[in-house]
Amino acid sequence: MAYEVTPPKYLRVLNALRERIEGGALAPGAALPSESQLGTEFAVSRPTVLKALGILRQDGWIESRQGIGHFVRGRAPMGRTSPYYLRDALNLDETVQAEMLHVGPVLAAPRVAAALGIPDGTPVYERRRRTVADAGPVDLVSVFIPVEIAAGTEITKPEPVAGGLLDYIQSRKGLRGDYASERLTARRATTDEAALLQLSDSDAVLSVLIGVYQSSGVPIMASMLVMPGSRHEIEDSYPLG
Repeated sequence: MAYEVTPPKYLRVLNALRERIEGGALAPGAALPSESQLGTEFAVSRPTVLKALGILRQDGWIESRQGIGHFVRGRAPMGRTSPYYLRDALNLDETVQAEMLHVGPVLAAPRVAAALGIPDGTPVYERRRRTVADAGPVDLVSVFIPVEIAAGTEITKPEPVAGGLLDYIQSRKGLRGDYASERLTARRATTDEAALLQLSDSDAVLSVLIGVYQSSGVPIMASMLVMPGSRHEIEDSYPLG
């Protein structure tokens, strides 16, 4: 059964404002409508408006001046790229490095369902793999893809998919991942994770839930990445403004 997914309310505000900036309707230096005006226009609450504005500010589209308002900075700088672990979790060539552990339908757990905008327990296709280096297992990645996207493709088959899943989905289904969101958690490894990653049950892992979305906010896939905390160091650099 296919579900019609409604994008989160803040994404409607965010995407509309970004399109106005890109299209020139809001020029660099122009003031955005007030928070109350945006709330009325999009029929959303003030916290929803603030969330959208916070992301636009973080990504460099706007700047906020306390007590005055929000102003357009221009098109966001494109120099920043996604971190290595996110790229590998989403678009690794399975024929090169991955050891496939499971391919088949599963019921979406609550966190995965939330990322995909579907009810808990909805069937999705899982592709689970492990990456192993000379020093031992590096990570576990479970990619979850809605049934309507996976149906009729190599995604449902156990053989590795060449070239990366995102590129494959774009070529087969015409769906392009425009942006991703991630939630990182530090926790103890589960018994299953400890066995696969050669850890003790008391060892810590970094768990990253990544959602991939079209520009409209409609989800394409979710990925759960689990990394041994002792074998990874996350470093990033970005402009301050």
